[in-house]
Amino acid sequence: MTAPAGGESWPGDLPEREQPAPRRKKPVRTALTGGTLLWADGRLAPGTVVFGNGVVQTIAAGEVPAGTEPTDAVRVDIVHDVTGHVIAPGFVDTHVHGGLGESFMTADAASGTRISRWLAAGGVTACLATTTSVETTQLHQTLAGLAALRGRLAGGLGIELLGIHVEGPFLSDAHRGAHQREHLRLPSPEAVDALLEAGDGAVQVVTLAPELPDGMDTVARLADAGVHPSLGHSAASFQQAKAAIGRGLDRAAHLYNALPPIHHRAPGPVPALLTDPRVRCELIGDGVHVAPEMLRFALDVAGWERLMLVSDGCEVAGLPLGRQRRWDRTEVEVAETAVRTAEGAVAGGVTRLSDAVRTVVRDGGISLSDALRMASAVPADSLGLADRGRLTPGRVADIVVLDADLRVRTTYVRGEIIFDREEMGTG
Repeated sequence: MTAPAGGESWPGDLPEREQPAPRRKKPVRTALTGGTLLWADGRLAPGTVVFGNGVVQTIAAGEVPAGTEPTDAVRVDIVHDVTGHVIAPGFVDTHVHGGLGESFMTADAASGTRISRWLAAGGVTACLATTTSVETTQLHQTLAGLAALRGRLAGGLGIELLGIHVEGPFLSDAHRGAHQREHLRLPSPEAVDALLEAGDGAVQVVTLAPELPDGMDTVARLADAGVHPSLGHSAASFQQAKAAIGRGLDRAAHLYNALPPIHHRAPGPVPALLTDPRVRCELIGDGVHVAPEMLRFALDVAGWERLMLVSDGCEVAGLPLGRQRRWDRTEVEVAETAVRTAEGAVAGGVTRLSDAVRTVVRDGGISLSDALRMASAVPADSLGLADRGRLTPGRVADIVVLDADLRVRTTYVRGEIIFDREEMGTG
C-alpha cells in the first residue's frame, strides 16, 4: 500500500480522538408483501410484514407498510412478493431427537448442522434437543454437550437451539416404547440434581412417569427449579395425573402415545391432562401416531391454546426409505410417515412440523389458523418465551412462508434466510 501524497497521514496515524467515526452499516429492512398473514389474533388476512435487525418492525394490512406515526413511513430496502403464500411465525419443535442420520444424543456441532438443515426445510426456526434413556454417564455427557450448543446451530447460520427436553430415564417400563429397559431408572433427588447440573441451565423440559416412587416429589423438585415437568411414558391413573398437576406438572409428552387408553371405568391420565387448564399437551400430527378423530377430540376438549404440534422426529428422518440403523445401532424400518422397529412398533416420527400442519388441516378438520398457532404460538408460550411465536413488532423475525399446498417456500431465523426452496433446488 502506498502512502498518501502531499505528506497526508493515513487515518490509522491520527491520534485516537481525531480518528474519523466508523461508518455504520445501514440496517436493511425487508418486506414480505402480497401474501396472507397469520395475525396475532388468529386472523388469516392479507398483510405485509417488515423486519430488520433480526426483529419484526411492523405489520400492515396494505401492501405499503405504515409507520408508527402518520408521517413516519417505514423505509423498506428489499421487497419480496409472496402473493399466493401464507406468512406465519416460525415453528417451534419442543420434541425432536434428530434427522438426516444425526441424533442430538451425539451433542456435536456437525450433527447440529445437519439436524438444523433438515428442520429448517420444515419451517422450524427453533427447537428443544430431545434425549432418550441411556446409561447415566452418557446422558450427563450428552446434556453437557447440548448445553454448549445452545443458540444458533450451523455455526450461527441455522435454527436456534433453545435448550434440552430430557425424555427419560424416569419412565414406566410398561409404557417405555422405544426406550431400552436396561436404561430406565427410578427418580431420586440426587439423580434429578445431577441431571440438572449436567445440563448447566439448558434443561427446559423433563418427561417422566410421576406414579413411580418419588415421582411426585420429582415433579415438584423440577418445577421449583424452573423446569417444566411433563407426563409421558407413564401408567398414571386419572387421580395420579391430577396429583402431579397439583405438584407443578404442566405438560404432556406426545399425548395418547405411550399412555394408558381412555376407559369409561378407568379413565387414565389423558382426560386429566386435556381438561386441566394448567397443562399444555404435545400431539404428533403425522397421521400415524394419533388418529385424526382423536386429534379433533383433543382440540374440542382443550382448545388450540393448550395443544402443540411436535414431530418426535428421530435421527433416521430424511433418510432413504427402508432398513436403517439408529444412532445406537438398532435397526429400524423407515416408511414415508413413520419409523418402526423390527417387531412393527412405531418408534418415532419421520415428518416435520410443516407436514404436521398440512396433515391436521387436511385429515383432522383443524383450521389452518389453529394448526399454525399450535406449531408456533403454543410451544413458545409453553416455554414462557415472549419473544417469538407471533408476528408482532419487537419479536424476533422467525418466519415461515408456505405455498398454497402448505409446503415451505422460505424459512427465516432472526430475519435471515436459512432455507429457500428455489435456491435449494427442491422444487
